[in-house]
Amino acid sequence: MIINPTRRLSARYRCALLALTSLSFALVPEIGLAQAGPVSTPPGTVSAPVAPSVPSAERGPQSPADWPNAPIAISREALRQEGIHTAVTRQGALPPHVDVPAYIDQDDRRSARIHPVGQGRVQSVLVTPGEIVKKGQVLFTYDDFSLSDAHQRLLSAEAAVQQARALRDDARLSYDRARALQGGAISQGEAQRRRSRLQDAEGTVKRSEAIAQNERERLARFSSSSEKTEGLHSSVISPIDGIVNKIVVGVGEEVSGRAAPAVEIDDLSRVWVVSQVGEQQATHLSRGGRQLTWPAPDAKPIESRIDLIEGSVDPMTRHVLVRSLVDNSKRQLRPDMLVKTRLFSTETVHGIVIPASAIQKIGSQPCVFVRLDDTHYQARKVTTGPDLDGRIVVTQGLKPGETVVTDGSFVLKSQALLAPEPNHGEGGQ
Repeated sequence: MIINPTRRLSARYRCALLALTSLSFALVPEIGLAQAGPVSTPPGTVSAPVAPSVPSAERGPQSPADWPNAPIAISREALRQEGIHTAVTRQGALPPHVDVPAYIDQDDRRSARIHPVGQGRVQSVLVTPGEIVKKGQVLFTYDDFSLSDAHQRLLSAEAAVQQARALRDDARLSYDRARALQGGAISQGEAQRRRSRLQDAEGTVKRSEAIAQNERERLARFSSSSEKTEGLHSSVISPIDGIVNKIVVGVGEEVSGRAAPAVEIDDLSRVWVVSQVGEQQATHLSRGGRQLTWPAPDAKPIESRIDLIEGSVDPMTRHVLVRSLVDNSKRQLRPDMLVKTRLFSTETVHGIVIPASAIQKIGSQPCVFVRLDDTHYQARKVTTGPDLDGRIVVTQGLKPGETVVTDGSFVLKSQALLAPEPNHGEGGQ
């Protein structure tokens, strides 16, 4: 029975036909495909018969002699029904690229590790981990015991300066009087002794002033970009805009010159995208190359440039780490997040650019189906280059202006393999 493909079957008729087919297979299970006669194919259609199970080595041509040289004939109606479309080839170029997994790493140059300057007891903690803070915002406050000691040392040093200056002034008056009376009531030796005392007093003043200045500078260290003092209290503040990563102090706890920072602030406005690239693929990349990063499969890619290609290979994974500094002002990316990246070579490959759907493989040989006329198509071997966004570069085998099959090219491949002789359908010759 021949079924006209242009005729739409009713749902009831299709169900009956399926039931009849199942019943026929149940009644004659021993009938093999080799015993079946040739199947009649209506004119103007591309048949897609069920092929017998054969070893993979026997599927498709494996040598030049097996290549389907005969054109494939197919009618315009069959083209429409099978959804076969064509495109005209054009010259163009595409850059080679690799799609690889990557992860997000913070830029440590934009992080703040805050240690309290003084020693004391925490009064209040004003932020929590994960909180967004602004530059100058108070993180926690504490009673600064060392600040009291620093004030006391400064007062003592300033008092010593005043005392030294008073002694110097007395020594100067005494020396001036000796000079006036020298050779009369005061001997020359006494005048020299008074001069020596003046010089000693001036030296004491300089030493005292140096000590006082040192104490002032030490006290000034209690106020910085990360800490402000008021009286005997200190407030630890954020030196940058960022996110609180960690805070390890609590109310009532004593703080001192601990090794670990009391607060960690991370500025995530720019982060590293670290791509894991195979050692051979990395040889085709260079600094300045274009990069796309997808935070999620359906997200818009973030464009950046390759900033750093590490010089060593990870001995465990055999990967080279490729880094790109990415703008993260929208906070889409977080440290340790897994993402996908596409890294482009700085060089492009020139050739004929066609839709990637036009490429099929017969055996291991890439090919396209070139239109000879309105109803005939020919399989042609091609050499392909990089592909990108549904397009691919053909470096050998095509010329500009030729028409190739895009959507539906697999139908022609099946026809070429299963029916190597031309199918003379409607409109075919």
